[in-house]
Amino acid sequence: MTYKRFYSEKLDSHILENIDAEHKAKMKLLMEEINRGTWTKKQKKRQQNSIISNIALYRCFIDNGVSKSKAKELVKEYSFHIARKAHKLLETFFCMPGFFGLFRFFMKKGMSGDEIWESRILSNDNKYYRVDVLKCLWADTCKFFECPELCEIFCLCDHIVFGNIKGFAFERSQTLGMNGEKCDFCFINKKRNN
Repeated sequence: MTYKRFYSEKLDSHILENIDAEHKAKMKLLMEEINRGTWTKKQKKRQQNSIISNIALYRCFIDNGVSKSKAKELVKEYSFHIARKAHKLLETFFCMPGFFGLFRFFMKKGMSGDEIWESRILSNDNKYYRVDVLKCLWADTCKFFECPELCEIFCLCDHIVFGNIKGFAFERSQTLGMNGEKCDFCFINKKRNN
């Protein structure tokens, strides 16, 4: 879905007219800044695929005279829309018997290394997968582009993606992106024999 279509009822026509082209141009400029930095190839790929889009959209709105608070809300709306799609997919997977074990495997694999996250696994069994994230590429990238306030959106999306799934619970009391000392992820399997 294009941004023009998504925001058709929410923005003035003069902003809507070029929003997609402006976003694409901003993405290119942001990636040029990333490429001049000291980021690794793996970090750049994740930034391009998962992070930079929100920052580019935020800047597009601000450059078109939208206040920072309104721009953040607009970016949040679109991010939540995407998060709900990811939630539906994950919810489908959790209907499969034994999926919690596979979920833990992919979480552990995805969080290995220290380029994207620096993390410490606290529990990894049939009931719990607990991990503390001590460094996060999303938070680092938002700080790099001087918009740390945007990282909150990524953090809130986790609750949409992982929340309200039958037989599964997601808990977290703090995040780096919301001024916490860490991101304390806790995934709980509420199904028996899984």
